[in-house]
Amino acid sequence: MTTLYEFQNSVFDYVTIFTYILYIIIALGLSATAPAYLDDLLFYTKMYVSLFLIYRFNPLRFIKFTPLDAKIGFNAGIFLLFTTAINSVLSTYIIYFKDHVISYINNIKQLISF
Repeated sequence: MTTLYEFQNSVFDYVTIFTYILYIIIALGLSATAPAYLDDLLFYTKMYVSLFLIYRFNPLRFIKFTPLDAKIGFNAGIFLLFTTAINSVLSTYIIYFKDHVISYINNIKQLISF
């Protein structure tokens, strides 16, 4: 049977990988519904990371620093970076990219209709 530590470690890895895949899908403009999933996933991931950090690094506790602590601490910084700076850049890029794709498709439709 797996321990809580092993379970948290594997679940956090899967959520992190899934989040990065969603970012790639959004950046390439492959899905229009991916941003909604990403917002929900980021919300729950931020809640988990916040609660984990509050519980784990409570100044009233003595802890032994584990690799999971380092992984969650590093990813907390990455999530903060993504949700503040990169999300705004990515949103602008998606709008720009979609406009170009739509105009390209419209041009192709006009060529085919002749």
